[in-house]
Amino acid sequence: MAKKMKRRQTQTDDKVRNDTEKALLQRALGFEQQEVYLEDIIDKKSGEVMELTKRKVVKKTIPPDVRALLFWLKNRYPESWRDRVELADDSDSYDFDSDEMEL
Repeated sequence: MAKKMKRRQTQTDDKVRNDTEKALLQRALGFEQQEVYLEDIIDKKSGEVMELTKRKVVKKTIPPDVRALLFWLKNRYPESWRDRVELADDSDSYDFDSDEMEL
C-alpha cells in the first residue's frame, strides 16, 4: 500500500513539474489567449435587465517575459547561462611588466 501511494505521489510530482516547465516556457516566449466577458444588458431608463448576458470574446497577446526566459535558460542550461563565469586560471599571482610597475 505504501509503495503504491509513493508511486502515485511520484507520478503526480512529475506531472506538476512537467506542467510547470511548460507554463514557464510559454510565459518566456509569449502567447495569445482568449478571455470571455459576460455582461448584463440593462435598460437605461428603467434600470431593468433586458438580456441576461452579452458574451464578449477578447483575444489578448501576452508578450514574452525576459525574466522568465532567463530563469528557464539558467535552470535548463546552467553551464551556458550562469551569472558568474569561472575563469580557469591556475596562477595565484600576476607578473607585472616593467612599464606597469612605474604607474
